[in-house]
Amino acid sequence: MFRFNFGSRISALEPSPFTHSFPLPPILRAIMEARTPATYIPGYSRARLKRIIAAGNVAACAIGFWTILFPTQLYTVGLSLCVLLPLWALALEMRTRGALGFEARRGRRYPLSIATILLLPALALAVRAGIDLNFESYSPLIAATALTALAMFTLFWRFDPQFRGDLNQGVTIAIFALAYCYGALALADVRLDASSGQDTQTLIHHKRIHVSGGPKGGSAWYQVKVDPEASPAGANWINVQPDLWDSFHRGDTVCVHVGTGLLAIPWYAVGRCAG
Repeated sequence: MFRFNFGSRISALEPSPFTHSFPLPPILRAIMEARTPATYIPGYSRARLKRIIAAGNVAACAIGFWTILFPTQLYTVGLSLCVLLPLWALALEMRTRGALGFEARRGRRYPLSIATILLLPALALAVRAGIDLNFESYSPLIAATALTALAMFTLFWRFDPQFRGDLNQGVTIAIFALAYCYGALALADVRLDASSGQDTQTLIHHKRIHVSGGPKGGSAWYQVKVDPEASPAGANWINVQPDLWDSFHRGDTVCVHVGTGLLAIPWYAVGRCAG
């Protein structure tokens, strides 16, 4: 039988008297129990965990770079995997009860670190949300992102003591929380918006791929130019999803759809007119 040796991190799996006197809600109790480092994890050996993490790192790199560099292909699939892969890594980390870590240093990286699996998809998600979506005002989205990221970081700090004394791991979680929350909240506000919204008909005057910093820039915006009065922001150029950009042509009649947003953050996008 294989056993992990976590030194001082190993603690007895006995319920605290505090939990008997003051019962916690089931979900918090489950999280606290999941965060207790285990001396033995059925079905997992260190070698198997290393193989799983290595495969996850490869998948994270492939998905992250594909979503950023080749967004015109498998756009929705790429975004979905960027949302799901970090959640899978966190579920595995909870399943192993502290066996994994968030080490991100290049020089002495912990072999069971899930930092890459968390960061790359989250950063790709945030980049795509920032480049492809349009909001009337970004202040509510930024505020919601900051509050949600703070709540996520607090949960990690409260129930995962392994990185409290490690600034590097704390920074990793902070970056992940901010990037993931921004991308996930922005996409949820737009994709899950059930409101009917409002459409304004206009024409496409031009289309372009705007690259920041010139031809060698690192970000590319897929945009179409419409009448400024059709845009809630009063701007001629509106960002469009990369997978839809080829379907728009100069002179096409389109509609600028304005939605109220799932999170009450108004957004707008160019699309085909209904009917």
